[in-house]
Amino acid sequence: MKILYIHGAFSAFKPDSEKVKNLQKVFEVVGVSYSMETPYPENKAMLVQFCRDNGIDAVVGTSLGGLYAAEVSAELSIPAILINPCVEPVMSLSTIVGTMTNFATGKPETLTQEIVNTFPDTATMTQLCLVFVGMKDELINPSKTIFMCCHKATVVANHNADHYWDDFERNERILIHLDTTITA
Repeated sequence: MKILYIHGAFSAFKPDSEKVKNLQKVFEVVGVSYSMETPYPENKAMLVQFCRDNGIDAVVGTSLGGLYAAEVSAELSIPAILINPCVEPVMSLSTIVGTMTNFATGKPETLTQEIVNTFPDTATMTQLCLVFVGMKDELINPSKTIFMCCHKATVVANHNADHYWDDFERNERILIHLDTTITA
């Protein structure tokens, strides 16, 4: 099964990240990087086209990548695994407008309010989404994430995980979700 891993804000796809390595124990994982300096519709279109061109079966996204994964999932009707997803992007991203160093590349990227305003107010949650929430998340309110996701998506809370959830490995739960959503 081929999975697209979508990174969070001010980062890039890192094949050697712990999350990717853990997913690779069971899945074929590929990635592509988006830019914080590019409007949301263009990034989303690029991710959707990447999925179409590369035969992607499911998407996994962390934080802002979780938003993109949810939206790609809704458009392509493929399963999504969301790890501490950004469920209110305009509100969340408005707090980090400015220039930051990309965690993966070390290069500066500038997020403007104009770019933020191209994002949807809320993420699209469907039954195709499995949402993992770290209850110690200090960047995205975990209780609000659960509230906003639980009506449509399946939500799994971890009381010991923070926003970065570096030791994330839930392949058995992911396999169950993929088995039920792909065969449904």
